[in-house]
Amino acid sequence: MVIIVTGTIALLLMVVFGLSFIIYYHKRQREVIREKWALEEKYERELLQTQIEIQNQTLEQVGKELHDNIGQLLSVAMLHLNGLDEELEQSEHRHAIQQTINVVRTTIQDVRALSKTLDSDTVRRFGLRQSLELELERIERTGRFRTYLHVTGTPYSLGEEAETILFRIAQESLNNAIKHSGGHAIMVTTSYQSDQFKLSITDDGKGFDVDEVSTRKSDIAGSGLRNLQQRAHLLGGTCTISSEPGQETRVDIVLPKQAAV
Repeated sequence: MVIIVTGTIALLLMVVFGLSFIIYYHKRQREVIREKWALEEKYERELLQTQIEIQNQTLEQVGKELHDNIGQLLSVAMLHLNGLDEELEQSEHRHAIQQTINVVRTTIQDVRALSKTLDSDTVRRFGLRQSLELELERIERTGRFRTYLHVTGTPYSLGEEAETILFRIAQESLNNAIKHSGGHAIMVTTSYQSDQFKLSITDDGKGFDVDEVSTRKSDIAGSGLRNLQQRAHLLGGTCTISSEPGQETRVDIVLPKQAAV
């Protein structure tokens, strides 16, 4: 009898030990998977952050070159043209010279505006709203698009890093609209709500199949859409692209307020 009881207890202990080991093993396995996911996400975030920093540095350098070198060369060209215009006041070629002066003057303005939008200091100095206004004014001057900026809610600071990344997202979305939409108008909306911030870019173009473009493995457009989503994710938010062939395209970036500040 004692042997049976002892054997039963031993068997129960073995079962309990076995079950405990299995539970511990699965728990540890889940922890390892979570740790792996966390490490992968941390690596992806750090990689994306590095890419953004490199892009900002590159854009700032390009903006500086435009302002300091190209801008100065154009200014010198303007001086020579003005001098030539005075010398040929009675010439039949004066009208052509004046047209050239107007073209160079417009180019100087565009170069200065572009250099500002490429410089991250512009966002730091003026904030997201004014930076968007400058970018839309630059696009409007090309004569290809009508642009609109609509602000709802009471604006608040999102933090320098968040606003810089948001501005780069907006720039990329605007460039996509300019290159691919075939439309004539672009609307940018910023919504400052108590619990979240929302940035929307909408064009009235021809639209596209979002799923089809997003699944192209080596396509630049597909990687561009994923890049927008990754940048929003870096800020703790989401990026949704809505479009259909023959319909408008809309990009919505939503950030929780606590993640944005």
